[in-house]
Amino acid sequence: MKITLHNISFAYDHEAIIKDLSCSFVPGNFYSIIGPNGSGKTTLLDLISGFLAPCKGHVDIDQRRIPAWSKTEIARKIALVSQDYAINFPFFVKEVVMMGRHPYIPRFSPPSKKDIKKANKIMMQCGIQHLQNRKINELSGGEKQRCVFARALCQDTPILLLDEAFSSMDIHHTLQMLHLIKQAVKNKNKLVINVFHDLNLASSWSDVLLILKQGRIKAFGRSGDVLTQPIIKEVFNVDSIIEYNEHVQAKQVYYPPV
Repeated sequence: MKITLHNISFAYDHEAIIKDLSCSFVPGNFYSIIGPNGSGKTTLLDLISGFLAPCKGHVDIDQRRIPAWSKTEIARKIALVSQDYAINFPFFVKEVVMMGRHPYIPRFSPPSKKDIKKANKIMMQCGIQHLQNRKINELSGGEKQRCVFARALCQDTPILLLDEAFSSMDIHHTLQMLHLIKQAVKNKNKLVINVFHDLNLASSWSDVLLILKQGRIKAFGRSGDVLTQPIIKEVFNVDSIIEYNEHVQAKQVYYPPV
């Protein structure tokens, strides 16, 4: 399921955030969007998901413009995990995860045995099965985020959007979730677009990096090609040393002490 952005632009209160941006994302790849604060990373995901509409240009999913898709169709195509996703009601964890099945459950109908089986499997994969009878507002930030992650995986969409989805998780659970979605990309041909602040994790886990600066694409390609000292200096305004690391089999960025 391919996503294509055709010369899209977006502004908040006449302040341009995304500027005449065009690119394509194809299935079977793990993309990461990196860039400084305010470069348009979250806004770009909101445009891809249909949450925002571009002021100019259009977004296509499989050559069909997003406004032509119904909300249910979108929910069966795209799942989103946001860093600031808030659940303000005391739902049980198993209820939150089951919310991912709602696009497939007829109105006023209970979840099927298949839905329940899928939710249980996802909770086990995410390591939250022991939390299923806990209320989500009683959990730590990292536990809540893993529950929201599980909800998105339970939605079982061909496209997964991650907006700083690991910000509250410790490194063990971050790597666990990254492994899950990387396997889904490889084995189920899913398309993942992830916003990262950690350049080294982005380089290690991503197939393709999209580097944004002030709403425009500065670089778009394999990390080995686009992760360079001049680009890091221009985009982030920091000096760096970039070397290939055999252990992670990817380029890594090192910063000298100030």
